[in-house]
Amino acid sequence: MNKIFLPALAAITVAAAPAFAQDTPQALQDAFVTGVNAEDANAISTLYTEDAYSYGPDGSVSYGRAAIAEGWAALFEAFDGLSITLEQQGEMHKGKVAGAWGLWTMSATPVGGGDMVVWRGRYTDISKKTSDGWRYMADHASPVAADQPSEGAGE
Repeated sequence: MNKIFLPALAAITVAAAPAFAQDTPQALQDAFVTGVNAEDANAISTLYTEDAYSYGPDGSVSYGRAAIAEGWAALFEAFDGLSITLEQQGEMHKGKVAGAWGLWTMSATPVGGGDMVVWRGRYTDISKKTSDGWRYMADHASPVAADQPSEGAGE
């Protein structure tokens, strides 16, 4: 699996994501989902601070918007029809810092054909309110072990 970064995310269309501030951490999460589903690496990267870290489920580490965009672009070049859903299981919000965690599911079809691939995992993200709205400072995604339930984990 190429670099997949599943931070947690904002609520307007991908076209608008870079142009308008994400007013809440939930709006950030919704914009992330929209960006992945639209396969728009540049829109996704604008949802991060310039000095953000992204830890992918494949063990990769990306630092900064450009590297985060490159990781997503590589995934979008390898797969078509990406679809991601997030099941947020918790959040915290204190002043200008917020965190969220939960489970994600992403599906796609390899470029050139083949069977649909489905990935499932966990995510944790930390975001902060900036002059441009809420942005991710760090995110971490990891796969769910094959012998673990993908829904309701940790309950």
